Amino acid sequence: MRRIRLRNSKLIDRSPHRLPVKSTSRIRGWGQSGRVHSAIPTVLALVALGWVLAYLWIPTRSPQTSSPQTGVTEVIQKNRSGSPATDSTGTTASEALSPLDSLSPQMRTIREQLDRLFLKTQWNQAMDASTAHRVARAREDLESYLDSLAEEHVPLLLGLLAEEPDFINRRFLLRALGKIGNDEALAGLLDHFNWAAGNSKESEVKHTVAALAAANNDRSFQILSDYAVAEETETHRYRFVGALTQHSRSADAIGIYSELLTDSSHFRVRQRAAFGMKISGGIAQAHEVETALVDEGNPYVRQSFLGALGGIRDVRSVPLVSRILQGDEVLATRVSAVRALLRIEGDAVVDALRAARDDISQPQRVHEEVLRALDSLGISG
Repeated sequence: MRRIRLRNSKLIDRSPHRLPVKSTSRIRGWGQSGRVHSAIPTVLALVALGWVLAYLWIPTRSPQTSSPQTGVTEVIQKNRSGSPATDSTGTTASEALSPLDSLSPQMRTIREQLDRLFLKTQWNQAMDASTAHRVARAREDLESYLDSLAEEHVPLLLGLLAEEPDFINRRFLLRALGKIGNDEALAGLLDHFNWAAGNSKESEVKHTVAALAAANNDRSFQILSDYAVAEETETHRYRFVGALTQHSRSADAIGIYSELLTDSSHFRVRQRAAFGMKISGGIAQAHEVETALVDEGNPYVRQSFLGALGGIRDVRSVPLVSRILQGDEVLATRVSAVRALLRIEGDAVVDALRAARDDISQPQRVHEEVLRALDSLGISG
């Protein structure tokens, strides 16, 4: 052993020109004996343990409770009544305290009543007819109670909406907020839409947009209009367009309907735009619908465009509708043409229907529809 140590000691060159090599070897954790320092593995283990603990300590945000960061945030902020209040640390009030944490005694009483009603509305697939009847009655009671609430109850409703786990109960809350329809309620509905859209909850998106439309005021109209054309909400555009057609200011959205007659994002967008033209358009929009109809290839959309022309009732549309009646490849589209002509009325319509009646190449289904149309106009077959 003594000889081995001696030989190893002779390997160490203490001359000045070898100092850099000696220093580098020590950095790598080797001593003069050529062995690893026992402290180095311990230090490395502690560093690794600290990294793991730090990773586990970092809080993660649940995708089910966070609001997705989307490009429509600017639109949401535009439609809010004001910026959320912040404390001295820059934390928003909504982040620091839930509305349910600071309820007055009166609000707590209301919440307790809502909780009881929510429990009564629960059901399962094994319920019998008697249980189903009780649940239906409980839901009617819940909706009636929510209808009695007003603007001062919006913070409570929004707090419940954020924490309610049952999606059926959330629908009742959404409708209640829509019926109240003040700025605070609409801002909360927008936040909920972003959450639902970001988490691909299609049914919840549908009910949230319906709630926005139910407000039926100027603010809700502006929200629906903005979101109907926003690129960030393209996936759900048809829902916003459909909601606009149900709004009392639908006629003010004619420009949006016109723009979306040729929208390529989804055929339902064009269908909803056509329906908007049908109920709110006038003679001035007939040519736009005709042009879109000529270029449209989807038979369902073509039928919607024919319905729009029937609603506008411009006699100048009769020639185009007649050509579709005579030669469209889809039978259902020909039937839609007959119904559009019947709504337009006039001598030109009668001539077109008679021509279709006398055309032996017409399918039986179309021929029967033409005879019914003529009969409703007082013209026998």
